[in-house]
Amino acid sequence: MTVLAKIIIFLLGMSVCVQIVAALYGFIDLWYTFRTTYIKVLQRIVVWSIVATAVYWLLMDSLRPAFLMGMIGYILLYVGIYASYHLLFSRNTKFVKTK
Repeated sequence: MTVLAKIIIFLLGMSVCVQIVAALYGFIDLWYTFRTTYIKVLQRIVVWSIVATAVYWLLMDSLRPAFLMGMIGYILLYVGIYASYHLLFSRNTKFVKTK
């Protein structure tokens, strides 16, 4: 049961991190109407940060590293995919369709 619980908590950490990254993209997505929506963007960031902190503090000591590894793992996965995407399309111009 402990291994299954750690896997579930790891996946929970990844999903919470996805929501935090999505909330941070609110600045980029809503730049054109930022004057009217900045409060909602900031609220979403704060809410998901509080959720992440609450989940971390409510977990047992043995499950906290799994939650953090899920969050860190998603950040590393996200940055790795982003970097490899740009590396692939900046080096290989034959993949980029031009008119």
